[in-house]
Amino acid sequence: MDLQNKRLPSYIGGFFAIITGIFLILFPEISSGVIGILFGVVLFVAGLSEVIGYVISIKQFREENYGKAAGAEIVLVYSVIIMALGVFFILKPDIVLQLLATIVGIFFLIDGIVKLRQEIFLFKKNMYSLVLLGLAIALIVAGIAFLIDPFNGTRNTIVFAGISFIVSGIETCFLSVVKRTDNKKTRKN
Repeated sequence: MDLQNKRLPSYIGGFFAIITGIFLILFPEISSGVIGILFGVVLFVAGLSEVIGYVISIKQFREENYGKAAGAEIVLVYSVIIMALGVFFILKPDIVLQLLATIVGIFFLIDGIVKLRQEIFLFKKNMYSLVLLGLAIALIVAGIAFLIDPFNGTRNTIVFAGISFIVSGIETCFLSVVKRTDNKKTRKN
C-alpha cells in the first residue's frame, strides 16, 4: 500500500468537516432542524477515519515511538468514543440541539488537545508545524469558548460550530498533506 492511500481517511474526514462547516454557516436555520443528524454523521465519519488511519498506520506510529507514550491507543479510544457518540446522535437527534454548545465545546476541546499533543510530540522546526500547532490551539480556544459562554441562541451556536468544523477540517487536511510531503522527502533521502 502506498503512502497516499494511508492518508486518504484523514482527507475524507477533513473535507467532510469543511463541507459541514460551510453548510452550518450558510444555512443555520435549516441546520437547526437537522443538526443532530449532521453532527452525528460528522462525529461518526471523523471517528471512523481516525480508526482506519490508526489501523493502517500503526506500524508507522510504533516506528516513530508514538505508541510507546500510549498516544496511539489514546487516539484509538478517542476515535471509538467519537463514533459511538455519532451513532447515538443519529438515533436521538433532538438531544443534540438541547446540549449543542456543551457537546461542541467538549468535542473541540478534546480534538484540539489530542491534535496539540500529537503535534508537540512530532514537532519539527518548520512553518508547517507552527501552523498545525496554531490550528490545534484555535480548536482548544473554540472548545473553551463554547463551555464558558455558550452564546445566546441556537443560530449563533450553529454558525460558530460551522467555523470550528472548518478550522478542524483544514487542520486535518493540512496535517495529511504535510505528513505526506515530509514522508516523501524522507523516502528520497
